[in-house]
Amino acid sequence: MKKNIFTVFMLLFGLLVSAQSTYEKTVQEKAKSISAAKTATDYDKLFNEFSVLTRSKDSYKWKAYYYAGYAMYKKTELNLSKNPSSDERNNNGIAEKYAAGALAFKQDDKESKDLLNLIMEQRSKMEKKTATN
Repeated sequence: MKKNIFTVFMLLFGLLVSAQSTYEKTVQEKAKSISAAKTATDYDKLFNEFSVLTRSKDSYKWKAYYYAGYAMYKKTELNLSKNPSSDERNNNGIAEKYAAGALAFKQDDKESKDLLNLIMEQRSKMEKKTATN
């Protein structure tokens, strides 16, 4: 009887570990495609994919929040480089929301803190341009 219980327990544990590693693998594969993105549409697509992944109950979902925020930050940077006077406050706010979400799940993550600092710096630059115009 103990053997059967142990076997069932190990089988369930194996399934749990496999499911978690599949989620992590999906996040990492999508993260690699951020560096290949060249258009605002590419960044929107990536943002949407990562934002769907944030709905998971996986403990690794903080990375999905991070990459969703990063994709929106990169989209905002791209739009500002093409048209410095464009109003990107909404996109910047969305990037901040997701980066803060990453920090809420993993509070000691340096990457998320750095991303939040970049987003704040981006907002500051936009506010300065708005004030001078």
